[in-house]
Amino acid sequence: MVMFTSCEKQGRDYKLERNDFLYPLAGIIEYQQVLDTEISKIQDQPAFASFLAQRREDMASYITEMESICSLPKAGLTAEAQTKLLNLQNSQGAGFNKLLLRLVMEADEDLIGLHVKASGSAGLKDTELRQWTAEKIPMLTKRLDASQTLWHTK
Repeated sequence: MVMFTSCEKQGRDYKLERNDFLYPLAGIIEYQQVLDTEISKIQDQPAFASFLAQRREDMASYITEMESICSLPKAGLTAEAQTKLLNLQNSQGAGFNKLLLRLVMEADEDLIGLHVKASGSAGLKDTELRQWTAEKIPMLTKRLDASQTLWHTK
């Protein structure tokens, strides 16, 4: 009796094409950049300045690494993101800061969730991109931790 086995998949059925990851990713990044612009307008709280500087440094490195693997498509803001930003613009003072941080945390969670999905057992078919998404999860989690820390101090 002869048995043939395949080492390539080992029980995994990768389903996501690159664009299934890249287009949602581009939208989240666009949204996060708009939120970062809103953070930059908070002049009266020094903690926000260092928080923003780290976020921008992390994202610049992230985008550079991503683009060494593949091009990031252009994406606009989703209708949901536009509604959230409108609600943010209608808030003021401490309420604005709290809402802004909540939106940043939600966007960070969305980005982590997208990476978990892309790197999981039904994730990206593209091996290099799938491995890269898995490697980024600790950095993205650290960004979320920083957002949560700032949330609890404000």
